Amino acid sequence: MKKIIYILPFVLILIISCRVGVVDFPDDSKTGTLFISSNPIGAEIFFESSKTGKVTPDSLINLQPGSYNLKLHLPGYSDKNINVNVQSGQKKYINISFNGY
Repeated sequence: MKKIIYILPFVLILIISCRVGVVDFPDDSKTGTLFISSNPIGAEIFFESSKTGKVTPDSLINLQPGSYNLKLHLPGYSDKNINVNVQSGQKKYINISFNGY
């Protein structure tokens, strides 16, 4: 019983000190997210004509509301251009099939 009395304060201090390390996530209700996949996978994702460094499947997060142009490039297939509207708090799933697959 005495061991519990000695250990309890250390456990409480440990729990309270861990609160400092809690991560607060930003309010994403003002931004949108795009989840992009393709068939076959591995298509390079361009956002507003700029390379993202990402390939499908992947996501683009914290996008401001608005209309955007996406391009998917996969060697051996014609590029796919997509116009997409993003709304606040929206999570949109996009799946693109390349011709001939």
